Amino acid sequence: MNLLAEDEIARLRRRRAEPAFAAAWANLEARAHAALADDLPIPTEGAGWFHHYFCPDHSTQLTFDPARPHEHRCPVDDRVFTGPDFDAAWRVAAQWRIMGGMQAAGLVWQATGQPEYAAYVCDRLDSYAACYLNYAPHGIHAGQGRCMGTSLDEATWSIPIAWAYDAVRETLTPARRERIERQLLRPIGEHQLGQLWRKVHNIECWHLAGLATLGAALDEPRFLAPALDEQFGLPFQLREGVLDDGWWVEGSPSYHFYTLNALLALLIAARRRAPETLAAPQLQAMLTTPLLLARGDLSLPALNDGWFDVAKPAGLGQYSACYERAWALWGNPAFATTLARLGAMGCPRRSEDALLFGPDLAGEAAASTPTPGLVQAPSGYAVLRQGAGRDERWLLLKYGRHGGGHAHPDKLHLDLHACGENLAPDPGSPGYSVPLHGVWFRHTLAHNTVLLDGELQPEAEGRLLHFRAPGDGPFGIADAAVTWPATPPDPPPASGAWIKEPRVRYSPAYAGVTVRRCLLWRPVAQPYFLDLVLVDCPDPRLIDLAWHHTGAQRDPAPDTLPPIAWPTGPEAYGQLRDTHLLSGPAWQATWWTGMAGTRGWAHDPAGAQAIAARVPSNPTSETVALVLRRVTAAHACFATVYEPFAMQPAIRTVTWQECALATGGRLVLTVERDDGCETWVIAHTADALDPAPAGTALQHVLPPMDGDR
Repeated sequence: MNLLAEDEIARLRRRRAEPAFAAAWANLEARAHAALADDLPIPTEGAGWFHHYFCPDHSTQLTFDPARPHEHRCPVDDRVFTGPDFDAAWRVAAQWRIMGGMQAAGLVWQATGQPEYAAYVCDRLDSYAACYLNYAPHGIHAGQGRCMGTSLDEATWSIPIAWAYDAVRETLTPARRERIERQLLRPIGEHQLGQLWRKVHNIECWHLAGLATLGAALDEPRFLAPALDEQFGLPFQLREGVLDDGWWVEGSPSYHFYTLNALLALLIAARRRAPETLAAPQLQAMLTTPLLLARGDLSLPALNDGWFDVAKPAGLGQYSACYERAWALWGNPAFATTLARLGAMGCPRRSEDALLFGPDLAGEAAASTPTPGLVQAPSGYAVLRQGAGRDERWLLLKYGRHGGGHAHPDKLHLDLHACGENLAPDPGSPGYSVPLHGVWFRHTLAHNTVLLDGELQPEAEGRLLHFRAPGDGPFGIADAAVTWPATPPDPPPASGAWIKEPRVRYSPAYAGVTVRRCLLWRPVAQPYFLDLVLVDCPDPRLIDLAWHHTGAQRDPAPDTLPPIAWPTGPEAYGQLRDTHLLSGPAWQATWWTGMAGTRGWAHDPAGAQAIAARVPSNPTSETVALVLRRVTAAHACFATVYEPFAMQPAIRTVTWQECALATGGRLVLTVERDDGCETWVIAHTADALDPAPAGTALQHVLPPMDGDR
């Protein structure tokens, strides 16, 4: 039983001539042709860690040159890096290039019958069979590989090699087939059996996918069995690793799809041998839940560790192959609609999965109707949204669970996307070998949230206090809080479902502290929102609230403000540059990027400073604007009116009248817009509101903390 059914091979042959699949066929054929033309030599040394293949200065991936295994160029400034770590990472890219070419050539052979493609794959299989056992097991980052530098990369590399073998198997003599299986494919599988972690992890999902694909190609039950095992296989990964809202437990869209790619590879291999695996409800939920969170331009926030390109327009398009495969497995109309939407946004269907598995999209509607409010409680995402297309305003409050070793310490972080731009986004992560990865990107200061005494937030899980979608009342509400324990928590158990990776579990700076963030979204023609951040400490602490915005600050421009001395250094606070002092306690500023911007009117606690600066972006060759609002106090309230806009703000002025929420009083402010004026009254109790408010008054009672839901 081959990896592809006869009808799928027939579909491949038919679709290569169909205009709707011209881009996918051209891409597949070009990769196969390039593989034959390049004839890249198989490295004689094992590969290293791919995260070393990034420029340490700009956090951009180095340019892979097949002819220069010892020279590695940065695409930003053309600097050439040399050294064993770069060379070993080059070998990772080389092995992936070779293996991707082999898989493409195998599929082109199946589609066309042109013998040169089958001959190329067979010769490469022979070459790997002659050298694979000469690669010594090695690696320190994610298990050990032989050909590759980690068991993770060995597993991902083994999947296309199994597909390539499966494509040309019938062209091999029995003796040649036996040698390739005995010296290459079975040793790969045996090595992977020895690398199983038996823990819930994205890496383990790739281990299982590699073994399942080898098991299916070789008809070897020993390799397929771990993937189906109830205790540590696919059922366990889904049961323990997928939350009830459908998100993978690490809280990162990038790692969600990375894991999903592994699971889909496993299912494609096992679907005819163990069709019952397709019935698990978590699988389709993993595909549909990102569509609920996605912005109108089909981008997603780059939460926790993960590449920032997912936050760019049509960022979901890099995962389109998942929806092509999923269509073959379940035939869910939502998957076809997603592919049609990506196509309407200019994302061509270029993967071989479109040729093999995807739907016929003729006549498929590409429209969608976004929900104005969304809560994904198991993950801790609350979204307020208004409008569609370029008019969409989208705001995420991230309040929930910690995401394990790939999580960032950023409870109550905001991500603002509006008018087609990432205005105040999560920065995501660069390559893990980039020096600023730990110093900056995994620091609380790099996020739009609160930190105390300059320390990282400890691991915590926040709670949602109140939520209302913008269309369900005069204003939408997203109100959440997090409390850190007053004493160190018990240490984690020595064993469990999750691999316990290093993290901050307790910090005296946060002992007994509660931070609350309440967002009030006014759904007028050009919407705005009120951001209230309340900090309650047992005793005075240095409280910082960070706000990062892409582009530049204007009105006032920082260079028109008084400069302020700021210490330099390698740690997070040392990354601030061009520091200037905003006037306070009430101040305002505008930030611009591309064709959109945000206007902010702020009121800070007495004695606070607001510092404007430039800080690293992703990639680190770029910077973003930062406003750092800081005060030393036991109780503080930072209040801000933010208006994202495309051309110019509709708000003329914001007048702060009462600002005593931090001490149990009220917040009263007036917002004057082009089309009218309205007053907000925010209080902790109903008896503090105005008993007979004017028609333009908007009143809200902050529910008590013991009213969590």
